[in-house]
Amino acid sequence: MTTLLATTSPDDRAAHDGVLARVRTHLPEIAARSAEAEEARAVPAEIITALREAGVFRMSLPRAWGGEQLDLVQSARVVREISRADGSTGWTVQAASMAWFFVRSLPRETLEREVFGDGADLMLRGAIAPKGRATPVAGGYRLSGRWPLASGSFTPDWLLAGFVVDGAPPLPDGRPDMRVALLRPEQATFLDTWDAVGLRATQSTDFTMDDVFVPERFTGPLVGENHIPAPFYGLPYAATGASHDAVVIGCLNGALGDLAELAVSKRPAFDPRMVIGEDPVFQEKFAELHLRTAALWALLEQTGRTVMDRALAGGEPTSTEWFAHTGCHQHIHHEGIRILNEIMTLSGSSGLYSSNPLQRRWRDVRCVSQHVAGNNGSLRRLGAVLSGLEDVR
Repeated sequence: MTTLLATTSPDDRAAHDGVLARVRTHLPEIAARSAEAEEARAVPAEIITALREAGVFRMSLPRAWGGEQLDLVQSARVVREISRADGSTGWTVQAASMAWFFVRSLPRETLEREVFGDGADLMLRGAIAPKGRATPVAGGYRLSGRWPLASGSFTPDWLLAGFVVDGAPPLPDGRPDMRVALLRPEQATFLDTWDAVGLRATQSTDFTMDDVFVPERFTGPLVGENHIPAPFYGLPYAATGASHDAVVIGCLNGALGDLAELAVSKRPAFDPRMVIGEDPVFQEKFAELHLRTAALWALLEQTGRTVMDRALAGGEPTSTEWFAHTGCHQHIHHEGIRILNEIMTLSGSSGLYSSNPLQRRWRDVRCVSQHVAGNNGSLRRLGAVLSGLEDVR
């Protein structure tokens, strides 16, 4: 049985409630413009501005640096609400707000003075995968490469890029020396590569750099010590999966809403005397899908709260707790696909039309679930730990 190690402070609850309340005022417009966003392959600039003012892009950052300091679960609640209105907008918010986790190893002085010296209301975009190659030079590195999937239909204040150091000895565990860098966006060239089946408005494009100098103080190890003063950043590496899960669950919540509208209006082709919501078979299946979706959210909150309580207490989650949390990501992504497939089946032909948002949610969830967060091997690791194995990687 998990013991609660700490509780959320009143300041944290007030920040969470404030961000969520401000976000909710924009949800009708986000939903109404979702088809427009998909057609343009970009979340409308006015929506990005409104969400920035609502605090979503600073929501996970430390209060001491001007952020809202929401924890893992609180941030996921915000992402879920936005994703219920539109998956691309939810993905954009989670990608930009959670990516700060990956620069936590940069020197504290660099982050505090040069990055957040004027506040936390900043936009971050980039790719953590170490697709770049860097040559060590005096004072830093010369960096080149091409990075895919840099989500965000906005011009960022900072750009994140993962890279491998050429010629460096391997790390103690045998992996190459992988690092991350913060750069200015004008140092890179963005390419129009994002024409995908789902999340079409996220502009998850490639970017390139060629022999760009990066000062040493703007780099850090991919997996290293945390220098960002908020408990969320003290979690083990790869802690942003909960926000990915929230996109999936938000899309499911939206799809269940779409199905509810069909239940009171759609009539079976060969029995126009009734609407489908009057069919007992439909009713039971709809109820099951609702409860399965609610169970996914309960799982996210339970496993996320467990690891956050450990972080708030200044400790580390146990192996079982951690792999239950990361295994939850894998399960939610794939169970989300199954649930949305069944929702589509219940919708009949109605869900196939471009005018129905259900088809967009279907494609968005399929796209989210291709991410490494949904294919991270943690279910195997959890099973190994539960089976009594100690040295699990």
